Amino acid sequence: MMLLPRPSRRTLLSATGLGVGAALLAACGGEGGAAEGRLSVVTSAYPLAYLVTKIGGEHIALTDLTSPGVDAHGLELSIKQVLSVEQADLVLQIPGFQTPLDDAIASHGGDNALDISSVLTLLPAAAATAHEEHSGESEGEHAEHASDGGGDAAAEGEGHEGHDHGPDDPHLWHDPVRMAELADAIGRRLGELSPQNAQVFTDAATALRTELEALDAELAESFGAIEGEKTFITSHAAYAYLAERYELQQIGIAGVDPETEPSPQRLLALESVVQEEQVTTIFFETSASPKVARTLAQNLGIASQELDNLETQQSPENDYPQVMRKNCAELVASWT
Repeated sequence: MMLLPRPSRRTLLSATGLGVGAALLAACGGEGGAAEGRLSVVTSAYPLAYLVTKIGGEHIALTDLTSPGVDAHGLELSIKQVLSVEQADLVLQIPGFQTPLDDAIASHGGDNALDISSVLTLLPAAAATAHEEHSGESEGEHAEHASDGGGDAAAEGEGHEGHDHGPDDPHLWHDPVRMAELADAIGRRLGELSPQNAQVFTDAATALRTELEALDAELAESFGAIEGEKTFITSHAAYAYLAERYELQQIGIAGVDPETEPSPQRLLALESVVQEEQVTTIFFETSASPKVARTLAQNLGIASQELDNLETQQSPENDYPQVMRKNCAELVASWT
């Protein structure tokens, strides 16, 4: 076999996955969902798996490609996982979120993929820093962010290999209303794939919508009880959907990509924001390095606290609504 000059792992897996597919399937026996009469569904972020499980129940066999506590942005696929994507009845895809998954889907045509951007209105990636001019900075400081620290977010598409997030912000799950809309779309697609169970899926999606709308109302009440600007600083700008839904002001140390390194100018500007906005807490995430957030908080003499970005499930005891409530409580506590 001809050797390519230092191919990336994702390129190698995409290139070889089809070639060895038949043999490996024969050896491994596939996922087993189809043999049991269930629909095989592949997801690559915990909230998507949550929706599929709640709607599909016993009628689906789920494969989630992520691991608890591991950065979902940096997803890499084994050959077996590439095959599971190819063989699945349904793959949920946020284009640009995870390049290896995009590549695996494209390698076989993608007829089994549900492009989430086709059923939801996603925020542009630039929305993650769109409100920073309202965060108490001067126009000059904001301009410096745009050309420097804010530019980190804008440059992500040209930055880390495999972390080109495209024009859209993938973190839609921080908005329960969008999650409800996505639940409806998943229910419809599962019903198309398994008409005999279509009503079951529709009923489950409807019930889930009711739960998510109730969660939205609960969060809106909690956030709405806080007066004034509700500014929060996070290690990376993963909470634009939360900020938009509940009129919060998110400021990310890094942009949408958690591996983007903030510049010294960016850190200095953040220090000014902390002082002017009287920010009490800087939030970090388990699946991304907390070093910069903790160091910045320590230097400024303020607290650091974890927010769960929900990209993976940290604990089986804490499901999506529980984590959303906990994140809300942590944010509210930082303003009171």
